[in-house]
Amino acid sequence: MLSLAIRIAQRMGLHSESACAKCPALEAEMRRRLWWSLMLIETRICEMADYKAMMLTPTWDCRAPLNVNDFDLQPEMKDSPAVQGKSIEAIFAVVCSEMGEFVRHSAFHLGFISPALKTVAKDVQRGPVSEGGELVRLEKTIEDKYLKFCNPENPLHFMTIWTTRGYLAKNRLVEPFSSFSRSSKQQTDAQRDAAISHALKMLECDTKLMNSPLTKGYLWLVQFHWPFPAYIHITQDLRRRPVSDRAEQTWETMSDNYEARSMFLAQNDNPFKKLLRLSSRLGGHAKHCSANQRSRWCHRGLYQILDKKWRNRRKMYKLLM
Repeated sequence: MLSLAIRIAQRMGLHSESACAKCPALEAEMRRRLWWSLMLIETRICEMADYKAMMLTPTWDCRAPLNVNDFDLQPEMKDSPAVQGKSIEAIFAVVCSEMGEFVRHSAFHLGFISPALKTVAKDVQRGPVSEGGELVRLEKTIEDKYLKFCNPENPLHFMTIWTTRGYLAKNRLVEPFSSFSRSSKQQTDAQRDAAISHALKMLECDTKLMNSPLTKGYLWLVQFHWPFPAYIHITQDLRRRPVSDRAEQTWETMSDNYEARSMFLAQNDNPFKKLLRLSSRLGGHAKHCSANQRSRWCHRGLYQILDKKWRNRRKMYKLLM
């Protein structure tokens, strides 16, 4: 049904900014919001199904939704309203769309999805930047432009803050692997520590979302975004460095995330959830064990299961291997 909806939207010209520009301001904005909702849902479905998100590319030009309130849009308006410099009713959709707009033009994303389009990413970057520099710039822009105006006691704003920070951490985690996965160059310990910090940030954001009573009405969406790339990277690192300086913090963070998601995991008894439950539960028990026991778990327990279970799905994790 999602594919059918996307094809209908394309036939209606929702993906084309020139087509949207011909419509009244209210209709044009609704078209942008609808198109971006379809793109973001389609991207997540592709991630879960081990399929490249071919729609999140620079092959269409629909703008991200405007940072305006619903009441700022009136049917009789001919021109779009002025963009607000504060939090609005549609802030979650606006922020997610802006991050998606960045990602679909980024070199690390296009290198995995469609390498032929990486030349477009080079044009967008406006000159050379340091590794991860564009993501650092995006993170600062999002914080200054949107998140600093959010009220953490507002459920929608709370959801926006921690979903955004978790998504940014995810992209900062996978971005370096676009270069390491295609060369014999090995990561340094400093780079591994940075990657672990991003993976832990993903779990911490997810834990906040799962534990807070403010997100009760949004749990269906939080459950839809399990931070599995973080678990894969963390277990990879623990296998390689079982007694590193951050190992204790890593086990604690996994334990907290498992406890936050334990009720949800108990209600899902398929093999995929069993694997996730096992990886999390090891983190829950490991904080009470010695470093040697943790090392044995990483080498003989969890990784034997992961390697056996996912041997034929390496493509899904190629950016994390």
